Amino acid sequence: MKRILRMAVLLLALTAAPGMAADETFVRIGTSTVGGGFYLIGNTIAQLGTQMLKEINFTAITGGSVKNCLNLGTKDIELGMVQSSTVNEAWTGTGSFKEPVKTLRYVTAIYFMPAHILVNRDAGIRSIADFKGKRVDYGSVGAGIEINAREILSVYGISDADVQIERFGRSEVEEALKMGDSQAHIWTTNAPNAQVSEMVRSGKVGLIGVEADKIKELVAKFPHYAASVIPGGIYESYDGDIPIIAAVGSLLTYEDMPEDVIYKITKMLHENNAALAARLNYFAGFNLEMALAGMAVPLHEGAKKYYVERGLIEK
Repeated sequence: MKRILRMAVLLLALTAAPGMAADETFVRIGTSTVGGGFYLIGNTIAQLGTQMLKEINFTAITGGSVKNCLNLGTKDIELGMVQSSTVNEAWTGTGSFKEPVKTLRYVTAIYFMPAHILVNRDAGIRSIADFKGKRVDYGSVGAGIEINAREILSVYGISDADVQIERFGRSEVEEALKMGDSQAHIWTTNAPNAQVSEMVRSGKVGLIGVEADKIKELVAKFPHYAASVIPGGIYESYDGDIPIIAAVGSLLTYEDMPEDVIYKITKMLHENNAALAARLNYFAGFNLEMALAGMAVPLHEGAKKYYVERGLIEK
């Protein structure tokens, strides 16, 4: 009798195990290199998700805008932070993408990313037109900054062949600009940004704007950007607004991610925006009204369900 009972218990354990494993939901969030804004945002989302949605196992992993789009296309991640210019290239199969990634789906915009045009003060750069012949940091391979640089430089008639491309990771950018190992860098990020503040305070790194006619040309040529400014007073010695363009940092998923999972995540984010802002300043302007900003791909059905409930869009 005892032997039969042991066999029954073993059989029950073996048949239950697959069902238990199938009930687990794992969500990997593609971010950026360590220290970048997407890295901080992804980890903050993962921390909140771990607290609020016990049925979902969240993990933030390093990546970059291009890499995250590719990984979403192959389902190697479930969510990815991507900036709007990269989303556009991924959807159209242009630029860094050999073919379109048509399974991408939008979840929410997270924050606006004004372009900070950073220059070494000894490089004699007064305009982006002066980048020609200079050492320009395109950032890590696979990061959205590389796309921003190419698009912005293109309206000045500058191509990759006209500059010396440098590749510094986010933690290396500051020292490279101060030392002149890179002479210019375009960083679409939040404003103010602590790392930019430190660079400007050093007296070795400066900020420049974009001319009004070039902003108009950029927005017309690349509608995933918006005309913007870096407000005066947020960086030392820059009392007036700096005219610039801005990208949008967005959270994406792929088409057949379960609707209920994306619905829960979208709801969690937008109903805890104050808590997110308290944790990380990248979420300072995060709200429902800007949720669809920069949307260059279709909306995921789970996110759509939440936005319809809240009256942001019609069914």
